[in-house]
Amino acid sequence: SFKLFNTTTTTRSDNVLVGPLPPSFLRLETRTRDGETVTTVRTEPAPQVDLPPQQRTQQQVLSQPELYQSGNPQAGLSITIAQAVLNKSYVMIGSMDPYVRLTVGHTTCETFTHSNGDKNPRWNKVYHMPLPNNTSIRTINVEIFDEKSLTDDLRVAFAKINVPERVFQGHTVDEWYPLSGKLGTEAEGSINLIISYTTMPMMTVPYQRIHYPYLQAAPAQFYTPVVPPPVVIRDEDINTIKDMFPNVEKEVIKTVLESKRGNVEGAVADLLQLTSDSTTVNS
Repeated sequence: SFKLFNTTTTTRSDNVLVGPLPPSFLRLETRTRDGETVTTVRTEPAPQVDLPPQQRTQQQVLSQPELYQSGNPQAGLSITIAQAVLNKSYVMIGSMDPYVRLTVGHTTCETFTHSNGDKNPRWNKVYHMPLPNNTSIRTINVEIFDEKSLTDDLRVAFAKINVPERVFQGHTVDEWYPLSGKLGTEAEGSINLIISYTTMPMMTVPYQRIHYPYLQAAPAQFYTPVVPPPVVIRDEDINTIKDMFPNVEKEVIKTVLESKRGNVEGAVADLLQLTSDSTTVNS
C-alpha cells in the first residue's frame, strides 16, 4: 500500500506547474456596470500542461462527456465467446471451472464461470468492445482461467487473435482459434468466437470480476428416516414354536421372534440352527 501511495503522490507532483505566477493571478478588478461598482476576481486561463498520453486521453474524455454517454453511437467489435475445447485438465481431483478474460485495447471483460466445465466449457456470452475513432487496434487477447477457491486462479490457455480484415468490411466471422499454454504454442486446444463490426450505443464499464454459477443448484432434499412400527408377538406363534421345540423356553422363543420381526418361519430356522449347534457341542 505504501508503494501505491508513493507512486500516486509522485505522479501528482510531476503534473504541478512550477514557476512564477502571472501578474494578474487573483487580482481584484473594479469596474462599473449599470451605474454600480462591481469588484470581481480576475483570473488567467490555466496554462496547458503536457500530460502523459493516458492522462491526456482521460482529460479529453472528461472535458467532453458526450463522448462517453451511452446514448451516442460508437464503433466497436461485437464478440460472442461461444465455447472452448481444451486438451488437458489441470486438476488432480474433480473438474476445472473455466472462465474467459477478454481484452480489446484498454477494455477488459470476463465471462461467468462454467462450473465443472473442465475441458469442454460453454459460455455463449456476447460482449460489445468499443474502439476509438480511427483506431489501429486489430487484435483480441483471450485468456482462459480455472477459478480457484483457496488460491489464485490458474491461467490454462491464451491466444492473441488478429481480427480478420473482412470483419471491418461488414462480414461476421465464426471461427475456431488455437490456444497456447503449457503444452506449447497452439497446442492447448481451441476457442470458438463470433466476431462482427458494429456501430451502436456503447458504454465502457469498469473491469470487475464477477463469478456466476453456470448451473442452478438443485434444492436441498432432507432425508427423514422411517421408523418401523413396533412388532407384536402373538402368543399362538410362541405356543406353535414351543410345540416344535419343547426343550426351548418361551422367553427364548419370544426373543428370536422379535429379532425376526414376528416371522415364524425365520424364527424356526434360527432355532433349528441353535438346537443343532447345541447337540453338536454336547456330543
